[in-house]
Amino acid sequence: MIKKGDELSVNVIELNSEGRGVSKLEDGFVIFSTGTLPGDEALVKISKKKSSYAEAKLTEIIKPSEFRLDPVCSHFGVCGGCKIQNYAYDKQIEYKVNVVKNAIERIGGFKDLKISEAVKADEIFFYRNKMEFSFSDDEWLTDIDKEEVKEKFALGLHVPKFHSKIVNIEKCFLQSELSNDVLNITREFFKSRGISVYSTKTHTGYLRFLIIRQSSNTKDFMVNLITYDHDEILMEEYSDLLKNNFPVISTIINSISDKKAQVATGEAEYVLHGPGHIFEKLRSSEDRAFDFKISPQSFFQTNTLQAEKLFNVITEFGDFKKVDNVLDLYCGAGSISIFISDLVGKVLGVELVEDAIKDANVNKGINEIENAEFICSDIKDFLTGNEDVKNYNKLILDPPRSGLHPKICEILSDTDFEKIIYVSCNPHTQARDLQIICSGGKYKIENVRPVDMFPHTYHVENVISLIRK
Repeated sequence: MIKKGDELSVNVIELNSEGRGVSKLEDGFVIFSTGTLPGDEALVKISKKKSSYAEAKLTEIIKPSEFRLDPVCSHFGVCGGCKIQNYAYDKQIEYKVNVVKNAIERIGGFKDLKISEAVKADEIFFYRNKMEFSFSDDEWLTDIDKEEVKEKFALGLHVPKFHSKIVNIEKCFLQSELSNDVLNITREFFKSRGISVYSTKTHTGYLRFLIIRQSSNTKDFMVNLITYDHDEILMEEYSDLLKNNFPVISTIINSISDKKAQVATGEAEYVLHGPGHIFEKLRSSEDRAFDFKISPQSFFQTNTLQAEKLFNVITEFGDFKKVDNVLDLYCGAGSISIFISDLVGKVLGVELVEDAIKDANVNKGINEIENAEFICSDIKDFLTGNEDVKNYNKLILDPPRSGLHPKICEILSDTDFEKIIYVSCNPHTQARDLQIICSGGKYKIENVRPVDMFPHTYHVENVISLIRK
């Protein structure tokens, strides 16, 4: 009988949706182990025991998988960013297709569906256009570090399951070399001056977050430092440091947040340099590109180049024509609506977040779009008893990770759209929702295609189209 603390040898057969290795003993008992990959023979130590499965931590790789690679990042295994960076990229793609397949079959109950190969990323390093780094006085230290470091000052990324602990990131392979340089010079600037770090326990301290946004197609670059309050002299000195060392920086902002919640947003902004925003382009074709204004609080797809591919999948699945009237629910800042606007008769974007709708209308004006409209509304309220819904023949859904409210699924199951395109960053909630939508008997799944928005992570974006039977 297996119990907590036992060590045993396992052969890993696959990864689960959270990136943990899956092994099965002779009696069918399942072990989920962190740090292992398919094909590994590994020694693991049981950390948690349940009736039908156990969780374990890697002790030793006895025989490595042929698809195991040496990670390029020195922070791999400690930082929570790229958990499968040591797995061959083609195998990552296979894994993400299987995550989608398992969700659709096991949660949604759909069988015998053909799932297209996941859309690969051309750039598997330095692909993010936005990074959020946290300040902390609770640095994650190794045993060696603990003997050498006397003062704690960290600026970097969180350690998984230890939210207050921060890894002092020296070089991250997610955004760019320039981003790393800004990160390191920022840490040194404030650490050398003994500037305090905000604490949720005492509700005191100055430094909170560093957000770097970098456009892929325009090369605009934004530095947004979030602090508890505004120190004009200190911020002027910091701004001058950045401008002198990195002339390519487009804009520098000091956002202020005195809220206890550790959320990287500000209630007020001081523009220290530049216009206070940047621009990004999304290309729908070689001769057509759309411009988007990105303010410090704006939402925008984090991987620009893959967003273009994602939106092209949506366009392909939608088979949009000039006679189509398209409803875009959870439209955010209007990026999908604007992207398809040339192809359709009209598009209406609906979103609960008022600031997102403001951004959508700004982007509509920038691109001189005349056939798009954006309104602020709760999605359930919009769909309930709204006769205007019947004027739209195609629907796009792009909800948050939590998916749709069950009532919304029930409403959609009784609608008469020619097509529904459901975009999700969580295949499990997507499958759950589609099971309800298709249970009414009006819709069936037509196409499924995952898109790899985040290489080296277990996250996958998935696009599914439904057609009316």
